[in-house]
Amino acid sequence: MNFSENLRELRKAKDIKQEVLAENLNVSRQTVSKWENGTTRPSICQLPKIANFYKITIQKLLTGKE
Repeated sequence: MNFSENLRELRKAKDIKQEVLAENLNVSRQTVSKWENGTTRPSICQLPKIANFYKITIQKLLTGKE
């Protein structure tokens, strides 16, 4: 599973909307959408914030595996 698929699955598993994730990360909903569609990727500075939001490691965020 690639990053964008994994990010989408994590969000859906928590049953939250892109808007909620965006607010928690201080980015726009469109940014989250682009990450999930694979159009863009978050900056390296955003990865710890996303991982912390989901309470997972950065490795699991990026690969879907520990």
